[in-house]
Amino acid sequence: MTANRDRRLLAIGSDVRLIFAGFGLLLAVGLVSGIGVGLLSSRQLARVPDVQVQQAAHLSVGDGVNEAWDRLRQIAQLDWRAVVEPRAVADAGKGKKESQPQSGDTAAVSPEEASRRFAEVRQLSPHRTALRAQTDRTVDAMLRKFEQEGFDLADLRNASGQLEVPRIFLASLPIDIADVNLTEKRKRAFIKVMLPHILRENERIAANRERVEKLHERMQRGATLTARDEAWLQQISEQYGLDEVDTAELLNRIDVVPPALALAQSIEESGWGTSRFALLGNAVFGQWTWNPGNGIVPENRPDGETYEIQRFKSLEQSVAAYMRNLNSKSSYREFRDKRASMRSRGEDLDSYQLAGQLHRYSVRGADYIRTIRSIMKTNTLDMFDGSRLADEPSPLFTNIDFFSKS
Repeated sequence: MTANRDRRLLAIGSDVRLIFAGFGLLLAVGLVSGIGVGLLSSRQLARVPDVQVQQAAHLSVGDGVNEAWDRLRQIAQLDWRAVVEPRAVADAGKGKKESQPQSGDTAAVSPEEASRRFAEVRQLSPHRTALRAQTDRTVDAMLRKFEQEGFDLADLRNASGQLEVPRIFLASLPIDIADVNLTEKRKRAFIKVMLPHILRENERIAANRERVEKLHERMQRGATLTARDEAWLQQISEQYGLDEVDTAELLNRIDVVPPALALAQSIEESGWGTSRFALLGNAVFGQWTWNPGNGIVPENRPDGETYEIQRFKSLEQSVAAYMRNLNSKSSYREFRDKRASMRSRGEDLDSYQLAGQLHRYSVRGADYIRTIRSIMKTNTLDMFDGSRLADEPSPLFTNIDFFSKS
């Protein structure tokens, strides 16, 4: 009995020693890990852009608790990949994969470049100080101001039954449109931003078309044009990609783009205004450029490609460039011929039919056309094809640079 008891005691003692040895091992691993993380953090902190470190250094009790926390959060939100990896582009959590650094790139980016990328990220982040500083640029503020002007998508019809849209134009999309969780709210905001721009550009195109029609008729009668008219025809011919004045061809090119079609394409190309191209460069139609620095480099761009997504100073310029492309590039000749055929038969321009001629707008071809048509049907965008801008420009928002009026 005594021997059995001794063996049991020895076994228990052995178990206790194993337990203590395990705790000791865990403690050692924890200490080594802590030291390693501390060394790595100190090395990384040395690479933080000066502007961020200076903000931390200037924290004081007098700044107030809220301001201190805001500054600390700003530093904490720094994307370390943007500091230590030369080609990493943060996308601010928009559901897109971050671009991976190319093999062989091991040198860190400069503090200036890291600071620029960090600023770009913060433009897209819903938790940024800029959002608090620019509350008039949010979706909620925009919708309130539109409603004050009577801009309600459900009640835009005038006495004649035509949709009448107030002349309110935003220079760019609301800064938090990508963060709106309510899908219908985001859709309503995007359409309200884009529709006035589309209608205004169509107004300008229609005015130019009317002038070309008059000059074309005069030329057909053998009348002599004034030097001013000849100069204007030469200028607008160049704008629409013609080497010489041809008023018949100009009438094929200078024509409006139905609002439903323009809206559907902007929705598809910008993800209802949530893409970084739309938010950072007003690029709502996904137009390409091969001039380095004039656009935004797409993520996962194939090796050897040099194109960028064209950047614009305002939504107004983006819409104008989109319509100019459809009306001048050889890729969209079929679109223009279909539109001219509708005109010659006295028909209203049909967005659904015209979409079928845009298979060259995207590498997706027929799938792209099906997507555009599905967007038009699902969101009943055809109701906007008969819309027009109100006769009187809005007198409000003159002191807010985010809004402008014609």
